[in-house]
Amino acid sequence: MAPLIQRQFIILSFITALLFVGTGFLAMSGNRVMIASSAVQRAASHVSSLVMLKWMGQEIPALTNTVQASSDKGANSVTGFIFQLATSIHPGDLRSLLGRELPGLMTEEDARYVVAGKGSTLADLYVEYPRLHGSSGDEAPPAASEEPVVEVLSPQVTEEGKDNKEKPAPTPTTGDRKVVYVYQSHNRESWLSETKPVGTSVDHPERNISMVGKHFGEKLNDLGIGTEINQEDIYQRLLDKGKSYPLSYAESLLSVKAAKESNRELHYFFDLHRDTAPRSETTITIKGKTYARILFVVGKRNKNYEKNEAFAKEFHQLLEQKYPGLSRGVMEKGDKTDHGEYNQSISPGSLLIEVGSKYNTLQESLLTAEAMAEVFAEYYWQAEKVAKPVGEQPAKR
Repeated sequence: MAPLIQRQFIILSFITALLFVGTGFLAMSGNRVMIASSAVQRAASHVSSLVMLKWMGQEIPALTNTVQASSDKGANSVTGFIFQLATSIHPGDLRSLLGRELPGLMTEEDARYVVAGKGSTLADLYVEYPRLHGSSGDEAPPAASEEPVVEVLSPQVTEEGKDNKEKPAPTPTTGDRKVVYVYQSHNRESWLSETKPVGTSVDHPERNISMVGKHFGEKLNDLGIGTEINQEDIYQRLLDKGKSYPLSYAESLLSVKAAKESNRELHYFFDLHRDTAPRSETTITIKGKTYARILFVVGKRNKNYEKNEAFAKEFHQLLEQKYPGLSRGVMEKGDKTDHGEYNQSISPGSLLIEVGSKYNTLQESLLTAEAMAEVFAEYYWQAEKVAKPVGEQPAKR
């Protein structure tokens, strides 16, 4: 038996060495060799969880008993239900465990596009909790002359439209009422054009996504929609409390709840983030201006997700009408992927919005904030007209 174990150990060591040499070679080479997550998912779908558990059981003997138990009792037992409820891991589906670390194993039950914008695929699934330290894998943004963007031509103005110019109507206003709350759970997310990466992290204490949130809120205020703008440094609060980065949402929720309790008029809550997708997928030129594309994210792990989803879809459609291609779509994510709640239980008007990526620029993101404010203002006043009784209109400025 001893010689057999020795042979297995030698073979395993040899395979491990080959893997290290191979991955090292790929890391040092300039070429990017990637396997699409969709391909991994298709391959994994042909392997049953039982077989995967047996394979792992070769190295972890305790799993052998798990395999036998699952064969006899299945995943429908009371203990299985309690285990799934507590951990979000399905006892009969190993992918629910491995998928947290291997996005290619995710299924449409975990994350899917409710509405996919132009060029959007699940291969673009962003990492909700990026590492703050580690080996650098960032690439510099391409030069302006090499910018891979989608060009949308400006619609022509007809002669009839020129002749029928009307005096603009007075801008409606919410007065002293604050109805929108803008904040950033990952407030230090920045851009390669503004700061140098530290490992895989692109963060800055001042030049960050909070600037976009502030601009978005100020534009809403200019358009007559009372907006409260939260500029708190959530990351610093976590450090002061000795908490880790994945607890950002729990920390920002404290501020959101406090704002809601002090002002019951607040209904719309926008949590702005910055994505990590390639620049070619997060950049678009419309009427000669370059924008950072946005992605709406709705978490299913809250009681309002259907209403939040409907709101996101309508927002997306309005953006498509005025700024075609600016929205990458609406993504729905379950609790098996990252967080799955995103503080959206606070209101059916809550959204997480990814504004561009680390390869975009601050100026591109600020232009997007202006477009978002313009379109949301149209949505808001239309919704107000529908909600108010006949004869009762919003106050005029």
